[in-house]
Amino acid sequence: MTQINLPFQVGQIVEVKSFIKGYRGAWFRCKIMDMTNDNGELRYKFKYLDFPDEPLDNALVFETPKGGTESQLMLRPTYPPHYHESEYVNLEGDVEPLVVVHDSWKVGDLVDWLKDEIYWSGEIVAMKGRRSCQIELLPKPEGEGKVYQGLCKNLRPRLDWSVEDGWKVPCTVDGQKCAKIVTSKNEDECETAKEQTKKATKQVEGNEGLRLNIMESESIEAAVMDIEELIVRLDWLKEKLKPDVGEGAKPYWKYEDYRPSSSGR
Repeated sequence: MTQINLPFQVGQIVEVKSFIKGYRGAWFRCKIMDMTNDNGELRYKFKYLDFPDEPLDNALVFETPKGGTESQLMLRPTYPPHYHESEYVNLEGDVEPLVVVHDSWKVGDLVDWLKDEIYWSGEIVAMKGRRSCQIELLPKPEGEGKVYQGLCKNLRPRLDWSVEDGWKVPCTVDGQKCAKIVTSKNEDECETAKEQTKKATKQVEGNEGLRLNIMESESIEAAVMDIEELIVRLDWLKEKLKPDVGEGAKPYWKYEDYRPSSSGR
């Protein structure tokens, strides 16, 4: 296994995952009490914060679920604060990295469900009104694979964490995400602007051919819309053709509208 430097230390509060039957796919809040590296196996000793009567536990940092093929990192930093979009708008000032949930929960969302002081990873498979839903836990061997009914207020977006990429929101089978990671409001505003610009550029750069509104309607309004869209495309093309020269330097060529000569050549 490739040697990596984990950003964890003794005394740190973390979340720990279990592959023990009956608790597969569940995340516990824990405090690291000790870490050792014996014979190339990195181990940690921790105590359960929500189960103070439990003795200290000892486990590998990397484990492979029974029947699985790939080892997984079994601990990660504490889960970042999470809010719904309506709550996030009212937050004042810059905040630490947090999770913003899009609108309301819906079928297909990948979530963690809080039950008995433990977060169980799964997916919403049915909504029962606005306040409750059915959650299917991760399939075996990574989860228990059962379906439960729970309250929406006890849900949080399921997240992935790695040393290289930090927190990431996983996509559903159809490529959707139920939340986004925000490190600051300023960055969120910049990302929103970049997404809008990227979307507009894709519309201009589309390779499916130039579709005109007048193809579907012969109205004057359709013709006007086509002219406006062509102007936008032309302005974009002019910007792309501008030479990249230093400040104060004069370009050695310039864009000129093409006008055929009177001779027709």
